[in-house]
Order: sequence, then structure tokens, then C-alpha cells
Amino acid sequence: MLLRSFFAACLTLSLLTAGSLQAAPMDDAKAAITEAEALRASEFAPAHLKSATAKLAEAEKLMTSHRDTAKVVNLLNEATIDAKHASSLAEKFTRNFPKLVDSRDRLKLAGDKYVRDDLGERSEREFASVVEAAENGSLKKAKREEKIAVSTFNAAQTVAAREQFVRPISKAIAKARKQKARNYSPKAYNSATQTQSDIEKLIKSNPDAQSEAYTLSQAGQAAAAHSMRVASLGSKFDHKPATVESWVDASDARMATLASVLGLQLDRSQSPEAQLALLKQAVEDMQSEHRAQIEDADKQVRELGEKLARYEGELSDMAEVRRKLQLKREAEAKIKRLTKLFDPEMVEILLTPDADVILRLKRLNFLSGSAVIPPEAYVLLDNTIKSIDIFPGRSVRVEGHTDFMGTNEYNQELSERRANAVRDHLLMQMENSADRFSSIGHGEEKPIANNETAAGRTKNRRIDIVLIAPTAPMSSEQPQ
Repeated sequence: MLLRSFFAACLTLSLLTAGSLQAAPMDDAKAAITEAEALRASEFAPAHLKSATAKLAEAEKLMTSHRDTAKVVNLLNEATIDAKHASSLAEKFTRNFPKLVDSRDRLKLAGDKYVRDDLGERSEREFASVVEAAENGSLKKAKREEKIAVSTFNAAQTVAAREQFVRPISKAIAKARKQKARNYSPKAYNSATQTQSDIEKLIKSNPDAQSEAYTLSQAGQAAAAHSMRVASLGSKFDHKPATVESWVDASDARMATLASVLGLQLDRSQSPEAQLALLKQAVEDMQSEHRAQIEDADKQVRELGEKLARYEGELSDMAEVRRKLQLKREAEAKIKRLTKLFDPEMVEILLTPDADVILRLKRLNFLSGSAVIPPEAYVLLDNTIKSIDIFPGRSVRVEGHTDFMGTNEYNQELSERRANAVRDHLLMQMENSADRFSSIGHGEEKPIANNETAAGRTKNRRIDIVLIAPTAPMSSEQPQ
């Protein structure tokens, strides 16, 4: 009985020891495979990732039958090595073939409904040839194959971009033509048709310029919609001339409302142009009055500042505190307007102690390793532009952040590329704003959640739009 208990204890101890010996290699293998998958090794180094996952599966199978502990550990170690090699190859692929990766990502993000089947299938076959050559270490062959693949992707992108950006304008123009917009609203109608032509040329010359194509497409659709609105009104006047009077009365009522706010009484016998000139002059007079009041207040502040200059230190600190408090109050009032633009699940709005406003774009989800803006994020960025307009006196800094999957260098480069892509997209729709914008990549250095969990890594992969509070003006004279 004692002998049997002794052997049972030895067996239990042996199994426990084997389990503890295998736990660390098992964790290492799973962690390495998770990282490789996050770096898209299934696309850029599939053979190595497949080998790693197969060895992990075989090791897990052997463990369930409690057989050959040494072989299990060996398989797990090999799986870890293969997975790490897959990660390294995936990073190298994105660095060596950035144009190919971006072209493929744009096509992938466009969606199946815009991609022609034959071109999509052919481009994927050619992409696989590049991957195979690169994974086998034949960089020269991969570069040759890349040229063929990029050409096919460009052809596929051109077709997809026409469906995605040109067709909506074509449909809008067709509707406008049916309403005889060419007769009633030739300026807006011609603007829409010219924009359609411009997009066609853009897509043909540079199918990668999707942000610019989106901007033009929105402008073209807006012009076509305006021409339809004018045409509908013109047609109504033709069929029911009496509606002209109702339209003029409504227009006069709107003008009278504005005039009342400005303390004016408009003469209905005046032309709309004359009434508009009066309203404009009243606004300018009001602005002049406010400027004079501000100048008087500034003068008083300067005079007080000169009197209090000898009390530097604490008073200076208090002035800065008051200035920041005022900025925060102004920002809080404007943030209430921002909350109407964004779903809190999409964007988190933060106010820092220095009165900077941060728009954290939680749903701007790039593909792993990619700096291509997903088309579904365009509307989100349109609302971001409206937010920036609410803070006209602030500079804008676009910050890119990543999780910790991959090397520091890889993540730093990726964060910079993403920040630059968002900055360029915003600038494309905001004329004469280049001096206000900057971009920076922080890589994995500023996490806001636990990088050890998938949910945490998702939060850390983000773009922050920082609306920077104005700094205190420098005094021209130092206090005595």
C-alpha cells in the first residue's frame, strides 16, 4: 500500500514538473504567434506563421496525451522561433514594399462592391508571388514581381475609385439634368460636371490619391445638389408664378429677422443687394465697436500691469492661472457644441489642465501596419474639420500612437506615417491652413491602456487631434 502511494506521488510530481516546464515555452509560443498575427504575418510571411501555428497545435495535442515531454518543449521552442521570424519578415515586407502594401490596403478598404472581380483576383495572385519571393529571401525577384503587382493594383484601384467617387457625381448630375438644371442653374451645374472631369483625370494619373478624390467628389455632389435645388425652384416659378411672391416674402422675413437682431429697420422697397449691404455695414460697425471696447480694456490692463509690475512673482503666476482658467471656460463652452458633432463611442473629447482640447478618434481604425485612411472614417474627419473651425485661434497637432506589437523603430515610423496621412487629409479640405497644422508620431511610448490585452492594444492604436491653447503673449518690456 505504501509502495503504491509512493509511486503515485512520484507520477504526480513528474506530471506537475513537466507541466511547469512546458508552461513557459507554451506562453512564449502563444505570445510570439499573437504578435506575428498583429503584424499581419498571415499576409506578409504566411509560410513561417503557418509553421509556427502547426507546431503549437502538435505540441498541444501531445500534451493532452501526456507523451514525450521533451518533444513538446522542442516543438514549442521551434514555434516561438518561427513566429518571431514571421514577425521580423512582416516588418521588413512593409518597409521594403510600402507602395504595394498601401495599394493593396486601399483596394481592400474600398470594399468588394467597388472592386472588379477579375482584377481583384489577379492582383491578389500577383501579390502572393511577391510575398513568396520575399519570404524565401529572394529580394531581387520580389522587386521584379512588385512592379507587375503594383500595375495590376493601380488598374483595380482606378476602376474601384471611379465607382466609389465618380459614379455618385454622375448620378447626381443625371438627376439635375432631368430637372433642367443646365437652364436654371448653369453655374452650379457646370461646376459639378467640371468636378467630375477633374476626378476622372486625378484617378487616371494617381489612383492612390483617394483623400483628394473624396474631397472632390463631395464638392461635385454638393454642386449638383445645389443646381437641383435652384432648378426645382425655377420650375415651380414657371408653373405657378404666384409662388414667387411667397418666396420673396419668406426671404424678406429672414432678412428682417437678422436686421432686428442688429437693431435695423429694412425698407422692403430696397433691392436684396442694398439690404444685404446695410446688414453687412451694421455687422462691421458692431465689430468696430467691440474692437474699440477691447482696445480700451487692453489699455486699462496695460496700465494696471505697469502699476503692478513691481509685484512680480506671485502676481505673475496668478495672472497666468487666470488666463488659463479663462481659456478653459471658453473651451468648455465650445466643447458643448462639439458633443453634438460626435458619438462618444467614436470620439472622446478631453480638456487638459493647460486648456488644450484633445479629440481622441477612437474609431479611426487603420489596418495593422497601414497608414491608409479607411473610407468609412472620412465622415468622422469631416466633423473633425468642423470642430477645428470652432476653435479658429488654435494651432492643430495630429498625434499618432500605436500599441507595442513590433519593434520600437517599426512603431515609431508607423505612428508618423499615420499622423502625416490624417494631417494631409485635413489640410486638403482646409485652404490656407498649413501654418496651423503639425503632426508627430509617438510610437508606443504613450499608452492609455494595458498593452497586454487585446482591448488595451485597440485603445492604444489611436489618432489624437490636439487643439492647442494659445500661449501668453510676450511682454515687450521687462518689469522694473
